[in-house]
Amino acid sequence: MISKLDWARSASSRGQGPVVLAMLSGWSALSGRWGQVCQFLAANSNQAMHTRDIARHLGLPTSGRPLSSLTAQLCYWARNGRLIRTAPNTYEITLSEALTPPTGP
Repeated sequence: MISKLDWARSASSRGQGPVVLAMLSGWSALSGRWGQVCQFLAANSNQAMHTRDIARHLGLPTSGRPLSSLTAQLCYWARNGRLIRTAPNTYEITLSEALTPPTGP
């Protein structure tokens, strides 16, 4: 029997990011900024996304302090293993993180 994680990785590798997003959309544990970023990156899991693209999706300005704050947050998540930094200011999600609801607040 195939696990959810294996199934999602397989779907993602076939360019079916929306399938992974559908799995995530029912999870109420994904909320706030992390939830929004997680869902956006999971929906586009076949490619790494630049910080400006993520900011644009979140409705944030793509320059100045809001972009700097988002960049710092993405960097923090990458250092803690929630995201993968593929190039400067470019990130993709680790599917195991996307498919596992947070355990703490």
